[in-house]
Amino acid sequence: MIEYTQEEVLESLLKITKNSRKRVLVDQRSYLIGILAFKFRISEHRIAALTGYNRYTINYNKRLPVTLCKDSGYLSNVYVYAQRFPFDFTLIDGQKIHRDVKVELTIDRKTYRKLKASGIALGHKDVRTTIKLLIEKSMKIWDE
Repeated sequence: MIEYTQEEVLESLLKITKNSRKRVLVDQRSYLIGILAFKFRISEHRIAALTGYNRYTINYNKRLPVTLCKDSGYLSNVYVYAQRFPFDFTLIDGQKIHRDVKVELTIDRKTYRKLKASGIALGHKDVRTTIKLLIEKSMKIWDE
């Protein structure tokens, strides 16, 4: 498998004409944006900041390679980039990327001090790491 960096993909993306709606260019843009989003897991906002496209364009374009990955016209349009930056979009299910969910929790000082002490004993610098570990262990026990 050919190894490549996100900088190389980004550099190739920036070379493509930005304001054209020709199918070939749109397909090439979408392929490279898809790689940035799915392989390197860069957020839409970050890709937009790096490329100068708006986030809505990024959102639309990152879904195209997943939808069109078996289309012969699409494959011929992205052939050069597919050889240079191989990525199997058939493995992406087309659903949203599963990301962590933020949960806020309010606890009293006594419980916080206990969690903090437990974290120090475990070598954690942040109490959130300790809380996550304790929840994961509790869920493992629950599943058994």
